[in-house]
Amino acid sequence: MPQLLQEVNDPNGAADKISRMIAHDPVLAADVLRVANSGAYRVSAAPIETIQRAIAVCGIDVLRGILAVAMLRPVFRASRTNFPRLPRMLWDRTERAARAAELYAAKMQPQDRFEAQLIVLLSALGPLVVYSAALDGYSRAPELTPDPALIVGLIGALAPQISQRIARDWQTSPRLAAALEKSSSDSLATARRFGELLGTLLLLESQTAISPVERVDILKSAGLSGSWVESIWTRLTETDQN
Repeated sequence: MPQLLQEVNDPNGAADKISRMIAHDPVLAADVLRVANSGAYRVSAAPIETIQRAIAVCGIDVLRGILAVAMLRPVFRASRTNFPRLPRMLWDRTERAARAAELYAAKMQPQDRFEAQLIVLLSALGPLVVYSAALDGYSRAPELTPDPALIVGLIGALAPQISQRIARDWQTSPRLAAALEKSSSDSLATARRFGELLGTLLLLESQTAISPVERVDILKSAGLSGSWVESIWTRLTETDQN
């Protein structure tokens, strides 16, 4: 990811740089094409079979986000015996939240489309790191049984700071790191909150934890209603149907 950020920040020749980066890793190329052909991103009836076509169909800004999603996806694959569903569910929510944030930015701040996706991905790394670190601690004390309430509490207390530290270590822009703060009013922070809300609601609805009516009520209470919200929601639900 740090290499990706360095390569794509230069708008001159970004398509060539991204193509070369993807070409070096066949597994990454396959994952990029999988994401590009998913319901959330696919914009044509014909399948996208090459990176060059993905650039032509999706555009370079969208492809940057697809690449970031594809690169981080393996990090969330569960490899723990305790609470193994957490990484998978966190990723299900994050992948859709990143797309929702990108669609929101495309409407409100088009120049922030890639950063809107990236900030959601960074925000999700904090909870994952805290979860992993907590289970590492339990592994060194086998007489203790992992306490889910404690792990949730640690995630709530520490995850935002961890996400910000990762953002700084990856040498992202100061604006992006600052937008990870809960109190930030930057447009990137707004896109993040919008994306995370829609991603969470989609996950909860898919798990029948809430009904469609409850989801609509939650969105309305958050001041989110209208055809543009419905349009973004429709694009997100297409992910589960393809």
